Amino acid sequence: GMEAVQMFNHLFYNKYLAYAEPKWARRGKTMLLMGTFDRKLRKTFFNFFKNPLNVFKRLHYQSVMIIQPVDYTKDGRQNMCDGCPDITVWNGELVWSCRMEEQLNYGYNLKTYPKDLLN
Repeated sequence: GMEAVQMFNHLFYNKYLAYAEPKWARRGKTMLLMGTFDRKLRKTFFNFFKNPLNVFKRLHYQSVMIIQPVDYTKDGRQNMCDGCPDITVWNGELVWSCRMEEQLNYGYNLKTYPKDLLN
């Protein structure tokens, strides 16, 4: 079910729900309609509506995003997430938005080196 939601959201809005606004995450009851196609959602549908008063309750879904850790190259550069959802253009170059402070403060991304390289 969540795969279909992600697919259609990307199709219509050109973005994924990794960082969904709360107003979207609380529309879980509409996802239950996909129970006609998905066995697990069908089970959730019947469990949720065992109590008729649940009609008046909100049902939230949770979106989980797995982020790749940083890859360090031998020359000290850092390769951030390959499929970064928040990459942006800064001074004509692609920059990871999570590291924009480095661009603003120093004009470039800082490099890291092993401790024994300096000794």
